[in-house]
Amino acid sequence: MLKPLFKWTGGKRREIKIFSEYYPDIVNSDNYTFIEPFLGGGAVYWSLQAPNNIVNDVDPDITNFLQHLKDDPTRLKEEIDKVGIQLNLISLSEKEGELSIGEAKELRGEYYYKWRNVDREYRKLSDFERACRFYIVNQLAFNGMRRFNKKGQFNVPYGNYKYLNFNLEQQHLDLLDNTEIHNTDYKTIISDNDRDDVFIYLDPPYTRIFKEYQSDNVFGYEKQMELMGVFKSIKNAKVMLIINKDEFTTEIYKEYIKHEYALKYSTNIKNRYSQEVSHLVVC
Repeated sequence: MLKPLFKWTGGKRREIKIFSEYYPDIVNSDNYTFIEPFLGGGAVYWSLQAPNNIVNDVDPDITNFLQHLKDDPTRLKEEIDKVGIQLNLISLSEKEGELSIGEAKELRGEYYYKWRNVDREYRKLSDFERACRFYIVNQLAFNGMRRFNKKGQFNVPYGNYKYLNFNLEQQHLDLLDNTEIHNTDYKTIISDNDRDDVFIYLDPPYTRIFKEYQSDNVFGYEKQMELMGVFKSIKNAKVMLIINKDEFTTEIYKEYIKHEYALKYSTNIKNRYSQEVSHLVVC
């Protein structure tokens, strides 16, 4: 199974083996289109390796990164690898006793905060710089979280990761060659592609505490009701939605629930919510 390229809080890589048995038969064909309107880390997209793909996310950093990776992977990888080499050398010095644990962490952190805080310089980054920054910061931030302050600045602290390795495979690039990348409203992507030869996979923000998954974008209950209406309006495409189980989601999707499963989240910030959760497979 082809792995995602970057960390993503709430990613579904370890859950695919549970809900993949509810995929439509179309995924076994040689000519269908896979659509993921809430891409995030794209675990299902990468794992399916469908013949045709349309992916979308409202977060422009995700789509900008993927577009640069699709258009000029060598340049992007070379720039990211420069940072990775420096971090790896620092960690090697720590391992060999040339640097203390604290010294190594501080030196690695300098690279992280340089890239994280670049928007505080109030200068416009080029799209290429933004693509590099997204990957570097995302991989080194604490638990791969994405969180923003009131100014829209990324503010997750350094996670003290010792290495930065860009595990890019040719299969990733081959799949991107067969993929349209969009940064628009999910409703547009769905309404424009409601066809018999389409499988739409929906992994929206959940009805939990952390609803703001990108700066200035809160996916609250009103948005959840809107999504439910869009889900029910699909006439021709095959569609699957994975969402957390609670009274609200169980009620609005009760006619379409095929399965539920329990899991434990690996991340819990300041014990704000239970790590024991259940997810619904809605088709």
